[in-house]
Amino acid sequence: MSVDVMPRQEETSTRREIINLLRVVGPLTVGELGERLHITHVAVRRHLTSLERDGLVTSVQQRLPMGRPTRVYSLTEAADNLFPKKYGAMMVELLDFMHDTDPALVEDFFRRRGEELVARYGGDVDGDTLSERVEQLAAIQQANGYLAQFEKEEDGTLVLKEFNCPVHLASRRYPHACNHELQFFKTVLGTENIERVECIAKGGQCCRYRIQP
Repeated sequence: MSVDVMPRQEETSTRREIINLLRVVGPLTVGELGERLHITHVAVRRHLTSLERDGLVTSVQQRLPMGRPTRVYSLTEAADNLFPKKYGAMMVELLDFMHDTDPALVEDFFRRRGEELVARYGGDVDGDTLSERVEQLAAIQQANGYLAQFEKEEDGTLVLKEFNCPVHLASRRYPHACNHELQFFKTVLGTENIERVECIAKGGQCCRYRIQP
C-alpha cells in the first residue's frame, strides 16, 4: 500500500511547487520549470495539463527573438484561492472597531449587506414554484463558496444546507450575519416559512434551513 501512496504524495507536492513557482517568479516555460524543479519536460507537461484542466493554470504562445515560439504558463485568478487569506480575522477586527464606536453601525452594515444581496441576486431567483426558487438560491450560494445543497423531503418540506460559511469568524461573534442571511432568503424566496434548524456558528455541521411550501 505504501508504494501506491508515495507517488500520489509526490504528485501533489510537485503540483504545489509549480503553483508556488508561478506565483513567486511569474510566467515560466516548460523548460524553465523543469530546470528549477529538476524533473523532465514530460513530467512538467503532465502536471501543467492537469493544472490547466483544473482551471488553475493558463498559457499563451510567446515569440522569442531567436528560435521557435514557445508556450508560457501562468496562474489563473482561480489559483489565488489556494493561498492563505486573513480576510476573516480582518473582518472581525473591523466589526469590533465599528461596535466599539457605535453598536448600531454593525447592524447597519449587515442590513445594508443583506439589501445588496437582494439587489444582486433577487432577479436570479425567479422560479414559478417555491421549489424552483430554493434550487436557484442553492445554486447561487454554491457559486459563492457555501457548499450549498438542496433537497426535498417526503412530506414536501424543502431543505437548504450550507456546509461552509465564508464569514463564520464574524458570525460566531456577531449573530447579525446569520439573521440577515435568513432575511435575505425570505425576501428572494418570497416566503416567511423558513426556519434555521442548525447553524455552523453555533457548532452545527452545517447551516440547515427548513422551508415549508
